Amino acid sequence: MADFETAARPYARAMFELARDEGKLDQWQNNLQTAAAIALDKAMKNFLEQPDVLPRELGELFLSVLVGAGVEDDGDFANTVRLLAENRRLAALPAIADVFAVLKQEAEGKIEVRVRSAQALTAEQQESIAISMAKRLGKEVSITTEVDDSLIAGAIVTAGDLVIDGSASGRMEKLTIAVNK
Repeated sequence: MADFETAARPYARAMFELARDEGKLDQWQNNLQTAAAIALDKAMKNFLEQPDVLPRELGELFLSVLVGAGVEDDGDFANTVRLLAENRRLAALPAIADVFAVLKQEAEGKIEVRVRSAQALTAEQQESIAISMAKRLGKEVSITTEVDDSLIAGAIVTAGDLVIDGSASGRMEKLTIAVNK
C-alpha cells in the first residue's frame, strides 16, 4: 500500500472535497472502506493486475462487486471508481480510503493517536495521554494502544506526522548516535 500513497493523496482529496460539498462524508467513507476491502481481496488483486483486461471492464466488474456488497450507485462514486479503473488505480483504494479518513477526521477536528508502549497502559494513563494530546493539538483525540516489548520501557506516541519517542530503546539509539559523532 505504501507504493500507492503518493497516488492516493490527490484522489482522496478530490473525493473528500466532492463528498464534503455534497454533505455525504460518512457515505463516501463507508463506500471507500467497502471498496478498499474488495480491492484487498486476493482474487480481486490478481484480477486488477491482469494487463489484458480493459480498464472499462475492470471498472464495471468492480462496480458490480461493490453493488453486490451493498454500495449504492449514486453516480459520483461510481464515476470515481470508473476513473480509478481507467487510470489503473483501483489497487490504490485502500490507501485512498486511509487518506480520506484522515482528511475527514481533520475536518471534524479529530485525530487518531497511536500509542506503542512497552507495557499495557492503564485507563488512567490513556486518559492522561488523551488530555495532553488534545491540549497540544487542539483536537478531539481517540487513542489506540499497542504493546511492543522491543521498546524495553516507555512509549512512542504518534499523531499524524507528530512522533514523540519516549521509549528506552529510542533514548538508547539517540545516545548511540551522540557518542558516535
